[in-house]
This record gives sequence, structure tokens and C-alpha cells, in this order.
Amino acid sequence: MIALHFGTIPMGSNTLTGPSGRSISRTNTFAQYDVTRGKLELHEIGEELDTQSFDFFFSEEFCDPQSELNKLELAFAMKTPFPLLFATGGFIGKRYVVESLEITVQKTNRAGRIVRVEASISLLEAPVASLLGLFSSITRALAPALSRSATKNPNVRQ
Repeated sequence: MIALHFGTIPMGSNTLTGPSGRSISRTNTFAQYDVTRGKLELHEIGEELDTQSFDFFFSEEFCDPQSELNKLELAFAMKTPFPLLFATGGFIGKRYVVESLEITVQKTNRAGRIVRVEASISLLEAPVASLLGLFSSITRALAPALSRSATKNPNVRQ
């Protein structure tokens, strides 16, 4: 399987160290309406968010496992959407958040430093409806920080 990057987190550096497994889940939602006679009628509600799951490992042969594990745990904790990129530079075109994360430490050295860790990650699509929507969500996220800095800076007019 080809190597992927979730943001800056490598899921392998080449085809030998790339993800050992991948699954993609897509779902449509339908409503069923009763009719007087005959079978139920279907009404399309829409498409659910895509989910992608990967099984991969971090090994000291191609990265610092503890550092990459910290990045992965930070991505889980921050709930920030990241792009999913192929190692060849291709872009899947969607951003994802970490929905679930499972980590298994496979090997440590004598000092207790992690040498190899296996992980399973489930990513949930985080769509952006438009660039304007992306800009407004960034602005809303920054608004509290901007208002705090304005109250602390005496040179800023209120």
C-alpha cells in the first residue's frame, strides 16, 4: 500500500512501511414513508460523512516513533481537521478529524524509549462547504484571542 501523511504525520515513508490496512466507509441516508397501498416510498435524505480507517506503524527505521505518536495524540485531542496526502504528493481532496485512535507499543529499548508502535486510526470527513465558510470558522475561532489581546494592549482603541 502506498504511504500516506495525515497532515504532517507520516503513515509510513514508502510502500514497504506504508499502512498495512485501509478501509473506506460511505453511507447514504433514506427516509421511508408509508403509503396507502403498496410498498413504502423512499426519499433520499443525503450522504453521510465518509470514514477512513488505517492500520499502520511507526518504527525507528524511518521516524522517531515517540515524536510521531505525540503528534497523533495531539491531533486526536485538538480535533483539528487535517488533509490526507499521498507520499507522492497527491491530495485526496478532503480533510479529516481523528474519530478514534488505538495504539499498541510493540517494542521499547533498554532505556524504555519506544522503538516500534502500531496504531489503528479512524478518520471522519470534515467537509468545508465553501471558502467563505472556512474563513468564517477561522475568524470565529480567533475572535476570543483577538478580543483578549485588544484589552491587554493599551495602544489599541476600544
